[in-house]
Amino acid sequence: MIKKTRININTSIKIYLKVFFSFIFNKGKNNEIIFKNYLRNFFLTNNILLTSQGRVAAFNIFKVILSNKKKEILICPYTLTEVINAIIYAGGKPVYVEIDLKNGLPLEKDLENKINENTAGLVLTQLYSCNDDVLDFHKKYSGKIKIIEDVAINFGAKVSQGKPLGTLFDYGFYSFGVMKHLCTFHGGAIYAKDKSKLNEIEKNLEKNINYPTLLSLKLVFFCMLIDTLYNKFVYSFFTHYILMLSFKKLEKIVYPNIYPKLLKKIPSHYKYKFQSNFAIAGIENFKCLDNQINDRIEKVKLYEKYLDKNLKITNYDSYEINSFLEYPILLKKKNNKYLSRELLKAGYDVRHTWYVNSVRYLKLNFILENFSNCENLHEKILSLPTHKKISEDDVIKISKLINFHEK
Repeated sequence: MIKKTRININTSIKIYLKVFFSFIFNKGKNNEIIFKNYLRNFFLTNNILLTSQGRVAAFNIFKVILSNKKKEILICPYTLTEVINAIIYAGGKPVYVEIDLKNGLPLEKDLENKINENTAGLVLTQLYSCNDDVLDFHKKYSGKIKIIEDVAINFGAKVSQGKPLGTLFDYGFYSFGVMKHLCTFHGGAIYAKDKSKLNEIEKNLEKNINYPTLLSLKLVFFCMLIDTLYNKFVYSFFTHYILMLSFKKLEKIVYPNIYPKLLKKIPSHYKYKFQSNFAIAGIENFKCLDNQINDRIEKVKLYEKYLDKNLKITNYDSYEINSFLEYPILLKKKNNKYLSRELLKAGYDVRHTWYVNSVRYLKLNFILENFSNCENLHEKILSLPTHKKISEDDVIKISKLINFHEK
């Protein structure tokens, strides 16, 4: 039985060596400038700032849009609780809005009811929308309310006019974390349309301290450990069986965001600057970004060919609107944890929970039953792997296994 995992860090021996040399020869600042220029050229704007993480980028955006009169940030609770926490850390009040199952955007009827004089902004989590959905939403709400795009899982995606997601509205934030397309181990970025607001954010970021070297090296060694454990040979003969025996414990280490920790104090890493020595990883990953995304899109098309058509969560009118870090489908009969477990028995480690319904963990005086769409996604979305270690044959086998359990 061939065993394959969803875990894929966009690194290589070359990247690890270049990161270590960056520390040794003090090349961080120079690499950071080069990396930032890559980002500015990609986004066709200079209004880009680097941060230590995506959630830190969100936090710094919230800080400049909140005021004494406007404290509320609207957000669909189907997201990482870290984004909800970032609102609270910044002094804001999260207000949950139900999600529209058809397009992954806020349900407009609920959104309209919750926009008021206390609203500072809306977080628009870019999940699985079609091109026309996003453009229609832009037409209706741009200028009506400050909108912050969460593009943590969709770096590289664009609308039909070629404009990157994250630059369509007032603000955008990105994550360059361990499992992302543009991996810099830890890292994130901010886009702000208003130059004066960008300058305000930049002044706030300048107060942060340098990312600790020891902590940085620990993270790199942790990634090397994960790369080793999920190497195709080690995974097949060791890691897969450990997962079978202790699935939940390992998941808490590898993917902690689906087991949220609700901290009352701002975490220490919020005060760190972007680790400039990690920039070389971003530079190297930029070189293969387009090919990587195109390869993922081809795998998505293959999933769509072999999967039961009833499992499609949406019909994409343009595949470029999504960079497909994973391909989400919506199960009809089984829940995602059950099916993930069955796939693991067959050799395929497939992540059962994509984002979480944050009402489960941070109720904030909202009632779980009022967010049935979010709950449906929490229970029924299955995220299928699209990375380079998954072959076309794997896609077909995974599809047939899912069809068998969903028939």
